[in-house]
Amino acid sequence: QPPAANNSAAIVNAASHVPTVAAGSIASIFGSNLSSGAAIASTIPLPTTLASTSFQIGSRAAPLFFVSPSQVNLQIPWDLAGQSQASILATVGAVPSNQQSVSLAPFAPGLFTLNGSGSSQGTVMIAGTPLFAGPPSVPGSRPAHAGEFISIYGTGLGAVSNEPATGMAAQSSPLSFTTATPTVTIGGILAHVSFSGLAPGGVGLYQVNVQVPMGAPTGDAVPVILSVGGAASNTVTIAVQ
Repeated sequence: QPPAANNSAAIVNAASHVPTVAAGSIASIFGSNLSSGAAIASTIPLPTTLASTSFQIGSRAAPLFFVSPSQVNLQIPWDLAGQSQASILATVGAVPSNQQSVSLAPFAPGLFTLNGSGSSQGTVMIAGTPLFAGPPSVPGSRPAHAGEFISIYGTGLGAVSNEPATGMAAQSSPLSFTTATPTVTIGGILAHVSFSGLAPGGVGLYQVNVQVPMGAPTGDAVPVILSVGGAASNTVTIAVQ
């Protein structure tokens, strides 16, 4: 087993792929020899070791969603809030990597996409349905309509009330609300935000419910952008009819 290797430039927001992350958020690390094999977490709280791989961020063991030799998805510990940088160290078996660093910010919003690219069709649901707000060509989708509510999923929206422990899922009662309310535009038009917080049952996953504004442009790829605390997300798209 060669020494684990990672590159600080490849520690990114898991949704937007931007190399700045926020406490409590989901991050991806790209590198080589990051684990001895592929494994997916099957329990909550998330484990801190998978496939003989562990990551230390600052003084905390990071909860792991997924590991493979070239990519690891993990949660940035909540108690790193307020820091601008933290050290990160991977250990595969008994072999440690070189110490790297990760850039931290109070807000580092990223919106998830269906293809994981950080752009194109967003992971955006028609509220109260199992359908994505996408064109009919996307399986399990239909366009959203003006006046309907949609649920946008992302990470890195900052501090929340009722903060769960690192690696633990958010509760549904009481809900965890973001301390800063984001703004969301759909096709350049400001949308009304009815909820912003952690998605119940998810770890590091945020949910923002908004109403599709009257007068929003129609089409299969209407841009959606979220901003919070002076930081803007990546641009994703939805279908509006």
